[in-house]
Amino acid sequence: MLTKNTIKQIASLRQQKFRKELGLFVVEGRKMTEELLQSDFETVGLYATETFLADYPTFSEAEVVSEMQMEQMSGQDTPPGILAVVRIPQDGEIKTTSRLILALDGIANPGNMGTLIRTAEWFGILDVVCSLDCVELWNPKTVQATMGSLFRMKVWKTDLAEYLQQAKAKGKAIYGALLEGENLFHMQDRPEGILVIGSESHGIRAEVLPCITHPVTIPRAGSSPTESLNAAVAGAIIIAEMTR
Repeated sequence: MLTKNTIKQIASLRQQKFRKELGLFVVEGRKMTEELLQSDFETVGLYATETFLADYPTFSEAEVVSEMQMEQMSGQDTPPGILAVVRIPQDGEIKTTSRLILALDGIANPGNMGTLIRTAEWFGILDVVCSLDCVELWNPKTVQATMGSLFRMKVWKTDLAEYLQQAKAKGKAIYGALLEGENLFHMQDRPEGILVIGSESHGIRAEVLPCITHPVTIPRAGSSPTESLNAAVAGAIIIAEMTR
């Protein structure tokens, strides 16, 4: 039976310090929960309201909770009726298999982070390497924005400059999204290597720039005064072109 302490603990997972302390994060919504239950992630608790289960009886293994209890646990303004508590997997050694690897440098917006991960999977990139100061992967907004891709992707956090330096020393091509670089649409070959996308506000940082071997630019049309594109939008355009 769901206790007040359990409800309080689940509600605390809205905050990063408690996610880190308890090693848990929350997943909400039917589609996200379906993706979770089909993955290798460990589900610690699964809770649903009677109303939700009446519409989706396949989640019969969920513990039934009241609407009020769901509201207390949920981090959403309108709780979707099903919520899972999931164990954060331990970090492992970086072992990539994708022809093109996505590297994220200082992405601070959880929506952009989740969207970039989701976009990468759509185009067949299953490996994402993030700088240590990227937004937390288990942030509820990041989790939600991945729309389930999080449960199938391999995502690591590391010292990105060091990782790229080592990759460059091994002869890997390092592509970087920059304002000055080769026109993205003039690239002849389907490239392989690592694609670096910088943060929304600062772009690729100074310590990472020396690692870039192939700067690429999305050309703007005409004399648009717009200074730059949103990180997730720029990433989607470049990934689509580089995997075409």
